[in-house]
Amino acid sequence: MKRTQRNRLILFSLVAAAAIVYVLLDRPSKQSAPQQASISSHPNAPQTFHGIPPEGIGGDPILNRQKNRWTAPDSLKEYSIADISSFPHQELDIAGKKHRDNWSPSAMTQVDQAERLGVRTEGYLISVKQTGPETCNGKNDSLRDFHIWIGASADDNKSSGLIVEMTPYYKELHPEWRLRYLQALCERHSKVRVSGWVLWDEEHPEEVNRSRGSQWEIHPVSKFEVYTSGSWNDLREDVSER
Repeated sequence: MKRTQRNRLILFSLVAAAAIVYVLLDRPSKQSAPQQASISSHPNAPQTFHGIPPEGIGGDPILNRQKNRWTAPDSLKEYSIADISSFPHQELDIAGKKHRDNWSPSAMTQVDQAERLGVRTEGYLISVKQTGPETCNGKNDSLRDFHIWIGASADDNKSSGLIVEMTPYYKELHPEWRLRYLQALCERHSKVRVSGWVLWDEEHPEEVNRSRGSQWEIHPVSKFEVYTSGSWNDLREDVSER
């Protein structure tokens, strides 16, 4: 083979190899996990809470980060309970209980569109309980959520109610958020106004229409008000006694 032909062959091989490498690098990886814009990365959010990172300890770290959004929404949009409960969730139903790093890009896009929202809604207290230890709270027995059901009507029950959750971080910011105050208000089905972040809780699909109206929640709650004496008042003991 003449030197000129050999040089052309080498040059052709190098160009072909470079083209293959470019295509492979430019092609999206099927193995890469879908990403969600984590609102807990807000510059004013603390790095840990009682030594617990935003992703919690165990469980689904992406879901836990959404539960541990330690900065209140910068702005709020008004929605009814029915509006929030009917936010789109077709792709989320398909994803089921899988951890979010196994969700499809379309499911992550759908959940992110809702979970970016800071919302405020009005309703009537149906029930409240303190939850057990959870992975988002590091399975710490002293750090538990308040699990609250609110309905569009004072006659609603849990099966149609919207779940809103007071988390340990915000409870520490608001020591007046006491379980006994909420229980007293539940007995009267008091009217309340709740502000916070939207969350899709993929862990309990079997509870829809049984102990919850939807898998959409307000979680965490950043502000909680009670309608008394013709005006909205922050939750505290004297309000719960009215």
